[in-house]
Amino acid sequence: MLDLMRRHAYSWVTRTILILITIVFGFWGIGTGLFAQVHPVATVDGNRILANDVDKESEQLRQIIQQMYGANAAAVMKSMNLRQEALDRIIENRLIAIEARHLGIHVSDAELQQKIATLPGFQSGGQFDFQQYQEVLRERGMLPAEFETSMRTEMTQDTLQQMVDQGVQASDREIRHAFNLRYQKVGLAYLEFPWNDFTAAVNPTDQQIADFYKAHAEDFREPERVKIMFIHYVPLTLAARFTPSDKDIEDYYKTNLKSRFTHPDTVHAQHILVAVPDGASEHEKAAAKAKAGDILKQVQAKGADFNKLAAKYSDDPSNRDHGGDLGSFGRGQMIKPFEDAVFAMKSGEIRIVETKFGFHVVKLDSFTPAHTDTLAEARPKIINDLREQTGTRLAREAIDEDLTAALGGADLPDIAKKRGIDAVTTPPFAKGETIAGIGQDSKLAEAALALDKGQVRAVPEQDAPYLIKVLNKTPAQVPPLKDIAAEVRQAYIRSYAEIAAHHQAEKLMAQIKTPADLQTVAAANKLAVHNVDPFERASHAISGIGQFPEVTDAAGTVAAVPGLIPSVMEQDGNAYIFEVTSRSDPDDEQWASAKQAFTDDYLAQRRAQVWTQFLDQLRTQANIVIHADQMGASTESSM
Repeated sequence: MLDLMRRHAYSWVTRTILILITIVFGFWGIGTGLFAQVHPVATVDGNRILANDVDKESEQLRQIIQQMYGANAAAVMKSMNLRQEALDRIIENRLIAIEARHLGIHVSDAELQQKIATLPGFQSGGQFDFQQYQEVLRERGMLPAEFETSMRTEMTQDTLQQMVDQGVQASDREIRHAFNLRYQKVGLAYLEFPWNDFTAAVNPTDQQIADFYKAHAEDFREPERVKIMFIHYVPLTLAARFTPSDKDIEDYYKTNLKSRFTHPDTVHAQHILVAVPDGASEHEKAAAKAKAGDILKQVQAKGADFNKLAAKYSDDPSNRDHGGDLGSFGRGQMIKPFEDAVFAMKSGEIRIVETKFGFHVVKLDSFTPAHTDTLAEARPKIINDLREQTGTRLAREAIDEDLTAALGGADLPDIAKKRGIDAVTTPPFAKGETIAGIGQDSKLAEAALALDKGQVRAVPEQDAPYLIKVLNKTPAQVPPLKDIAAEVRQAYIRSYAEIAAHHQAEKLMAQIKTPADLQTVAAANKLAVHNVDPFERASHAISGIGQFPEVTDAAGTVAAVPGLIPSVMEQDGNAYIFEVTSRSDPDDEQWASAKQAFTDDYLAQRRAQVWTQFLDQLRTQANIVIHADQMGASTESSM
């Protein structure tokens, strides 16, 4: 939900305001001379992408994430490979530029000037201010010609996407059908046959277990495993003793004063969302509002715990388990109604705010007014930034030098000792498993599994690469029965218990001739009938079971309601008999109230899908070569 709120807040207006942050460096082109001798990270139809391009795009992504997620930015970046994301963006932008040239799309100087003049970041008193334009670009370390080239590219991309969007159309009948499918509600009743209830009757002999093992040997195959030693070149560790000069600190402060150390008004808030689906009736909206009002009273009660109430009531899964914490955010990061209300609140105040998502019970934890850090206040952060930049450079230099030494026969512990860091040995691990001392790193595991015993490789990992050596490698194998006899026995018992559950469900289903028979058969066999109140079929979530799309899809095909789904349904080894007790499409009043918003969303989704398909097609047609070994390299110092 937090992602959605921020995404909807990112309108064209805010996009143009933030464009100074999100400039695409990938279109500056590749020159000659020094750069011609640098190995590229990738090529797109012969167009080279250098590590320096990836560095710049990574920094832009980092700034975007910091702007959008505030205090949560570190967690977001930890879960993604920033350099890979940056490379993907550059490749995509290069493909778009090539296609635009093929189609003859061109932005004139007059169109470019008009567009730049309308950007709020370059205006003073509602008018374009050339001096401010130069000052803003100077703060970003950009020349006007560089910015104008990237701006022209941005406009070219928009033109191409608009051309693709214009080809996406949908009839009223198609949209109404999609609306009905999305908001159709079904009620269900079901009988459950858990496989666990049938295990007591399964008592295999040793011979049956041996036969089962032989017939299902591949099910017990152990994956290929590898044991490695690694050195992790963490920038802050490598630069732990680096102390920048006072002049370096002052220069960094002046250069980044407005972008890094000037802070707008920010708030820190929590919320409990009572969701209102698109196309909801007035009755449903009133019920949601009443529920929010009741929650507000509980929150305001003496001794109330907002965190516990959020966990209990909030429909926002992204933060309800964290007290509904939205983190710190500034203006332009949330949708307008929410932002306006929160910035009008006082610290500690709690109120209900209505948005397109529903009703939010909002608590304002704190308000931080706009301010500029003094040099003294910024000093620790500047030292850390400069130290990290230096460490990143040292890591890239060290990985190249140490890889050469390791390939020449030097031991990793000796190499690590010279750097003042440790060489770490892992237990054996397979693809997809957690690596001791590292965590779950699919890129590192993939690299290690591709090597043979004794081989050494550098593995780029954002700005903290690894040097790894394979110590041992165990091929995929099926263990002897004697080593896994207990495991095979349990698999045998479960397999036959699942079969028994399915057979029992089929036996009883044959006795159900009419919907009323479900209750009779259940009573005769001492089974509980589980009733599920009407819910939106498109959610695929069945109360008491969870996600079960096979059932919700089948519920839409039952000819007459009430009626039985004509086959036994299975999930996680359990068997089920389902009856559709009710099914209803949204009425004309719901459609009329939601038509415009749903149509807009439907077309937007279709256009997004078509645009993605268009980009995929460009990728398929292009000659793209990626040199993964160059991802950790840079053509210049980060300083």
